[in-house]
Amino acid sequence: MVFSIIMLVCLIVCVGIDYLSLKRIERNGALLGVTLPQNAAELPEVQDIVQRYLRRLRTICLLCAAVSVGLFFAPNSLFYVTVWVYFFFGSLALPYLPCLWGNRALQKLRDAHGWPAAPEDAAWKYGLLYYDPDDKRISVPKRIGKGSAVNLATLRGKIAMAVNVIAIVSILLVGPVLGVLDHTPARLELQVSPTVELQSYHGKTQKYTIPIDDITEVQVYSSLPEAARIHGLDLEHYWQGSFVMVHDGTVHLCLDPTAGKFLRVETEDGIFWFTGETDEKTEKIAEWIIEEMGQTAD
Repeated sequence: MVFSIIMLVCLIVCVGIDYLSLKRIERNGALLGVTLPQNAAELPEVQDIVQRYLRRLRTICLLCAAVSVGLFFAPNSLFYVTVWVYFFFGSLALPYLPCLWGNRALQKLRDAHGWPAAPEDAAWKYGLLYYDPDDKRISVPKRIGKGSAVNLATLRGKIAMAVNVIAIVSILLVGPVLGVLDHTPARLELQVSPTVELQSYHGKTQKYTIPIDDITEVQVYSSLPEAARIHGLDLEHYWQGSFVMVHDGTVHLCLDPTAGKFLRVETEDGIFWFTGETDEKTEKIAEWIIEEMGQTAD
């Protein structure tokens, strides 16, 4: 709920800022990023483009705000957190679509009338991106919206753009990566050669290896005691890392918290909780360990 409130407030504020910024259609002598002759902005065809731009901008911003309210009531899960993040970045980008359309429409109108293009117009791509090798400035005032645009023809401008793109892509990849981890099952295997060991895996990645000789107690539980993460992952279907657990203190987990059976293994070095691919596998592993411990004791 707290996450949804934060995302809702941030999204509505950011979309509102986008709208107020982008509705300023004339800046630095250009209309939607296109320099037109004097008084050309009053022509009916120019006004028609402007009014359609403003309608589209308003519609997109209102739709983004409305959908965000709907997402607020969505279940609190990894899937919907990922949807929130994607929708947030999408809502920041969508209001710029009318800008691209309006800029292109005005350029076509300018060419159709034979109006001369201003020299500085060539450096602006769709009125949003600035690229001018002859301009040594790193940033310049935007033609559409508030703030500054980096000069992509400079090294520092390229670096700044690359850093922003990498940061956004990294954030967008977090959800899918966590989704893959969440849906990869925890596994248990009993290694019998050259030594007898209990091995815990997440997918094909080995997480813990415990020699049978180090195990002092084995128990199977039908429920998982309350636990809080110290470090590691606590997803919907996968917990791994160090946790603080009721009665046990600090423990090490590699399990599915939604499973029906949990294997508790106590050693001199600490307490571990595991699950196998199925409840039957978890119980079977426990029986094997107990049998191996009995044979070792004999």
